Amino acid sequence: MASPGLQSHYDNANPADQEPLPQLDDIKVDYHPHSQIPSTIHHFADFSRTRPTEASVPRNHAPWEPFRTRLDFEVAEIAFEAALNADQTNRLLSLVHRSARSDKTFTLRNHDEVRELWSTASQRFTPFQVDVVSVPYKNKVHEFDMHYRPLWEWALDMLRDRRLAPHFVFDAQRLYKFNGTHFVRFIDEPWTAD
Repeated sequence: MASPGLQSHYDNANPADQEPLPQLDDIKVDYHPHSQIPSTIHHFADFSRTRPTEASVPRNHAPWEPFRTRLDFEVAEIAFEAALNADQTNRLLSLVHRSARSDKTFTLRNHDEVRELWSTASQRFTPFQVDVVSVPYKNKVHEFDMHYRPLWEWALDMLRDRRLAPHFVFDAQRLYKFNGTHFVRFIDEPWTAD
């Protein structure tokens, strides 16, 4: 009798049509029945998760957008990280303009423009929301602001990103490793669990 999960190789009348029996450590991949993807068996040494190569991932040649140049973004980032006020940001921009001696164009003019660009950039993804969390402690209710991004909208943002989308797996799988007598299930990624 064939082991669970194995197709019987002895039912075929023609021995030339028989598939070879699995070898020790072979990996079997069963897909969800609704996917209509047939099961496959791979030798352990040959098994790997198929992933797009780096060459196939589209490159964003201007990841600093909506800032006009990378230099604009880098200077604005420093002002943001340093929490400079409007006067400090304007002085920084004035200094950059005076010291710039390269072919790179620096176009930012003032704090308001920097804030407007940061605001525009923040709208490209799901914005943070704020809810109040109330916690009773020692006969008193303490309230805390909780900042978060709604998980569903954030996941949709990731799926819309053409650089990330190819890395998502949507076909549920069950993986098995052949121990010499039968296939033993293992779980190594979220889409391989129940």
